[in-house]
Amino acid sequence: MYETPPWGDPDQPSYLNAAVVVRDDAATARDWLQRAQTIETAEGRVRDPERQFGPRTLDVDVIAVFDAEGRPVRGADPELTLPHPRAHLRAFVLKPWADLDPAAELPGHGPVAALLRAEPAASDVAAVRERPDLRIQSAG
Repeated sequence: MYETPPWGDPDQPSYLNAAVVVRDDAATARDWLQRAQTIETAEGRVRDPERQFGPRTLDVDVIAVFDAEGRPVRGADPELTLPHPRAHLRAFVLKPWADLDPAAELPGHGPVAALLRAEPAASDVAAVRERPDLRIQSAG
């Protein structure tokens, strides 16, 4: 887990961020989006159309999806653009992912570790603070 200043709407508490890498060769990109939204709903997520980047109980983003052969899935659906169109800019996405998988690559942008050293993420990485006192609990 990592703690970061709030993004997009500074009038709220710090964010807690994490990354997970999962594999299910039978799942489609749409399946991953549905799973993410199901988790958000189960945790009480309420979307406030007036504050797109406002406080929330949980925000699960699908950053990248790969098919059974390891090829990146690309898509421009308004509900799910793949890879995530701003992931390469966000240290709060890149740092947890790079720590979890140092060899990770963001399709269309390159190695996650290299993206973390490039601007604008490089300027923000110092604000991504590890929180070893917090753990994600598995639901299954």
